[in-house]
Amino acid sequence: MSQIPPLQPVQRRSLSDDIIDQLVDLIARDELSPGQRLPSERALSQQLGVGRASLREALRSLAVMGIVEGRVGEGTFVSKDSAKYLEKSLRWGLLLDPKEVSDLIETRTLLETQTASFAASRAVPQDLQRIQTTLTSLEECLDDADLFLEQDLAFHLAIASASRNRMLHHLLQLTRQHLQAWIIQSLESPTISSDERARLSLQQHQVIYASIEARDPDRAAASMKEHLLSSSQGLTDLPSTGEDAR
Repeated sequence: MSQIPPLQPVQRRSLSDDIIDQLVDLIARDELSPGQRLPSERALSQQLGVGRASLREALRSLAVMGIVEGRVGEGTFVSKDSAKYLEKSLRWGLLLDPKEVSDLIETRTLLETQTASFAASRAVPQDLQRIQTTLTSLEECLDDADLFLEQDLAFHLAIASASRNRMLHHLLQLTRQHLQAWIIQSLESPTISSDERARLSLQQHQVIYASIEARDPDRAAASMKEHLLSSSQGLTDLPSTGEDAR
């Protein structure tokens, strides 16, 4: 039987929604890998403490989203394109839930201003070289949205690594899919063209790096905060659904 990390019995909300949340979380944290076979329905039902009807409803929803796929006679597998579809589902969450947008901005600002501050104090030469390399790559791929996204993420993760705080780095890794959704949405902001947004982002990254290289924790934190608030404008400018999320 295929082994996966322990799941928690479902006790709240719609049972199928909670099942979806747990499985999506495992996939987002790379604890369930693309192409990996899920345990049998019986085993999953027992771990989750739910009936097979609720489990099947959740798996159908995940299949519709392209996150899992059923293979006749073989079982249910994590889709090889799960990351792409998971990213889309997170982007829809940002589009439809104003409270989620607010929570993400607040959490990321708290987390990354601290990593920038620590990086300015603790980065070793190899850390600075890694951050500099991502900056060079960002400048070279301004016209390639996919590569820009990849290097933008690499820049922020390199700073988290330079903080020399494994927990902070791990926390940023856990929010990787949300960061990816944030960057994509900010580049698609209706208030500024994607080209202008990319160039502004590059300039802000350069200021952040200069502050870290100068060993100035306060300026590093302030420049990171300015960048995050600027890029979050693409999220807060989205049309509201007109409902209180919570």
